[in-house]
Amino acid sequence: MYGTIILNNAIENSISLLGKYKDSIDQSGNIFVLVRNEVDAVGDVTSDFLDVIYAATSIGYLYVNTIVVPTDDRINSDLPDNVLYIIWLAKDKNHFFNKDVIRESHIWKDVEWGKRAKNYNPKGKDPGNVWIPTKDDGKAHITDHILLSLSDVINRLHSCSAQKDLGTLYVTSKGIDKLGLIDGIHIEQLSSPDVVTESKPYRPNPPQISQQKQISGTVVFGTSERMTKIPNGSVNVVVTSPPYWDLKDYFKEGQIGQESYQTYLNRLYNVWKGCYDKLSEDGSLWLNINIRTKNGSVILIPRDFVLQCKKIGFHYKGVLIWHKSSGIPTHDKNIVDRHEYVLVFSKSEKLNINSRICDFSDYKNGKINGGLFWNINRKAGSVGKQFIHPAIYPNDLVSRIIQITTSENDMVLDPFLGSGTTLIAAIKEGRNCIGYEYNEGFKELIISRYFMEVGKDNITFIESKNKR
Repeated sequence: MYGTIILNNAIENSISLLGKYKDSIDQSGNIFVLVRNEVDAVGDVTSDFLDVIYAATSIGYLYVNTIVVPTDDRINSDLPDNVLYIIWLAKDKNHFFNKDVIRESHIWKDVEWGKRAKNYNPKGKDPGNVWIPTKDDGKAHITDHILLSLSDVINRLHSCSAQKDLGTLYVTSKGIDKLGLIDGIHIEQLSSPDVVTESKPYRPNPPQISQQKQISGTVVFGTSERMTKIPNGSVNVVVTSPPYWDLKDYFKEGQIGQESYQTYLNRLYNVWKGCYDKLSEDGSLWLNINIRTKNGSVILIPRDFVLQCKKIGFHYKGVLIWHKSSGIPTHDKNIVDRHEYVLVFSKSEKLNINSRICDFSDYKNGKINGGLFWNINRKAGSVGKQFIHPAIYPNDLVSRIIQITTSENDMVLDPFLGSGTTLIAAIKEGRNCIGYEYNEGFKELIISRYFMEVGKDNITFIESKNKR
């Protein structure tokens, strides 16, 4: 009987092993599945970590979290994919976990917490689900971001889950030479063939340069389930953060997200189909969404969106990791949620993306930069006490996506404009933008943000006849 099982295999093999080893793990134990996205010859993702979560929960495992770790290689994809996913599963909500052994020391109590002493744990920082340890100079300045090796990752998983009198099993069909595993980890080497995901240097297209013309923004107040104001094929990129199901109230009857889950998916299918029609042949769709849980059950909204978009005809190209250094503290059996996903789809077989994606330097480690980890924090504080909006995402996240997928004067679409982030980012980058927003009550907030951050009078508001 094992207290910890770590699987490092191709996705299909790992799913099969989850059933095989289910009776071999103690009721208090943990199982960790290490996978990379798997792609076909044209760079479309064929299997991913979401498939593992779906399969695991279907056979009775409890989903705990997904940990992401940068690697020093990129898989053969249209994106510089350097993400290792660790799907954390358990058999029971009372599984054993010791987060103290993977805490990092605080950079400086007064800098990190100020006078909020109640949030300061003398044992160290509450660990999160993005594993990029840091070094500092002792004066509150980070000097290095550490790239963990595979052996570092396995040893870390063992350290925080190992139990007395219960062993740790590492099962792999990959090479195990020179792993440097610590004592107490048993290895089972599988002889079955594994899928090899080719690694090669990432070579995107150079950015295009165009002469800037007069640009403008348009806000349509109405449902994006029928985007009749936009000609087909006229949009270069869609960037959006759709509403979650049964989570946030956007203050208007008929909004998407407050109905049954199947109706929610049906309505969003219509939105994604509309986006596909409006996109140019070289256009792409970027969806910011996360996994959520309700009453202990996992709701795989990202996976359902992937299935929907592939059915429509999109090519699924991968997942961008939006790394947020700040996070909400959690309980002793879990770690802090510090990332969200941005799902990437292209209308044509080849994703239209330029080399600016390799220029973003969020970490003090060149081997991490230039990949699919973007460390961008939400702006602290409120947009204004007179305004209410439950979920504002950062301008920089949208600006980067616009920079790497479009040229000046191109058209950006956001079917869930909310407080106007995509509009602001697009105009500041010299792109046109059209956004749909169901709640016209956000108009004053959009105007306030726009004139504060852009300072121009080049937006038009339209009241759509397409009411639900």
